[in-house]
Amino acid sequence: MSAKRFALSMFFAWHVFAVGLGSLGSPGAVVPVGPPRYPENDAIAAAVTPSLDTVAAAVSPAADLLDNAPLPLRQAVGNYLSLTGVSQSWKMFSNPPQVHQYLRVRYYVGQAGAGDPQGTRPVWTATELVLPAHREDEVRMFRGYWDAFRDKAMTSALARFHEERGRDLIRPDTTSAELPDHLAPVLRYFARRFERVALRPDERILRGEVWYGTAPMPAAGEMVEPGRVEERHNALRQYFQGPVENHFGRPVYPAYHAGQREADIEWVLEYFEP
Repeated sequence: MSAKRFALSMFFAWHVFAVGLGSLGSPGAVVPVGPPRYPENDAIAAAVTPSLDTVAAAVSPAADLLDNAPLPLRQAVGNYLSLTGVSQSWKMFSNPPQVHQYLRVRYYVGQAGAGDPQGTRPVWTATELVLPAHREDEVRMFRGYWDAFRDKAMTSALARFHEERGRDLIRPDTTSAELPDHLAPVLRYFARRFERVALRPDERILRGEVWYGTAPMPAAGEMVEPGRVEERHNALRQYFQGPVENHFGRPVYPAYHAGQREADIEWVLEYFEP
């Protein structure tokens, strides 16, 4: 083996080792959860869980060996991963959502004309479900993989919005300018698309809103009421067909952080733009 091949082989071996060690948490970061608890109300899980536990017990010694690597080696690995830009945080798995999450965008449409020269009065509304990207009452298959990227972008923007919005802004008279703008790209993207495909030349969107919806998620081992799920799917099914239009009555702008309920989904107005 030439010196060049040997050097490349050593580099590749180091890189794989560094990525593997960097993917593990810090020593002692994982808290023991006690002995395995095999589910009893799910036949598939009850059959598969013991096999997975056997595999985990076999690979655990190797993971412990890497986890207890000397501190200087861990520091060298950390510096290398940061320098090469391949470091990865696995905290995305540490805080899964505890509720079903939904986002919908509402458009208030008006037109400039003889009866409304300023074009400031909404005439009708349309509401579009944008999260999840794929309807949840159908099998997702391969399309679900690509839709997951859009859903991740939505939930990340929502998380950053909630982190930066202070509790003092949750009041009825909050203005759009006071709110963080993390949800602005979401609203503007879908508003432009809706305006392009659904509005006449003499119509325009006067106001857009982003509503965040949550529905209860049963804890592990608990069963959800079948009727509740069906009721929620019936409420969402109207959105699955496309934007839901409302041409009845004169729309009224709700106060900030107003709430609405559909089935077991609690909707809250999180962001808006005039």
